[in-house]
Amino acid sequence: RDLQGERDVLMKFVFPNLRTLCEERDVSFTEIDLRWGITEDQASCGEVLPLCLAEIERCRPFFIGLLGERYGWVPHDLPHDLVAQQPWLKEHRHKSITELEIVHGVLTNPTMANRACFYFRDPAYVQRMPADRRGDYVEQEAVLRDRLQTLKERIRASDAAWHDNYPDPQTLGEWVLRDLTTAINQLFPSNA
Repeated sequence: RDLQGERDVLMKFVFPNLRTLCEERDVSFTEIDLRWGITEDQASCGEVLPLCLAEIERCRPFFIGLLGERYGWVPHDLPHDLVAQQPWLKEHRHKSITELEIVHGVLTNPTMANRACFYFRDPAYVQRMPADRRGDYVEQEAVLRDRLQTLKERIRASDAAWHDNYPDPQTLGEWVLRDLTTAINQLFPSNA
């Protein structure tokens, strides 16, 4: 809920530009947003996390993480068969889906550090919003705020690239476009 403006900028402006750049180099570019396309039935059947982890595997070698001031949804239970397949989950019960995605996608896989980038929104962004909208953008529970801060600190301590305090969705879009253009240029240089 709190990052919809950022998602809109990425989908409408950034990703089409990156797709064009890749097409010029005979490379396919497909974006995956882990918050789109999951049905209520899948959510109620406990399929959210398995689907998200599978999508992360398909998206390698790239990972973009956006964090604002919300920790995210914490599932009550993790599917037993998934924990059997992914034993690292035993150590991460009571964590948000977002944190589990980040741990799986980047933090437990050192080879991802040079292809992952995190963007942390400036907390002042929320303060500029009308008071009646701030509730969707700020974590209400102190324990979850602490978990979010710990997650951000863990990301900062990793080898992954991260950027603090983007002030608005448009600036985030500029930063993501710049960073992914650099990565594409490194992996698929222009032959011109």
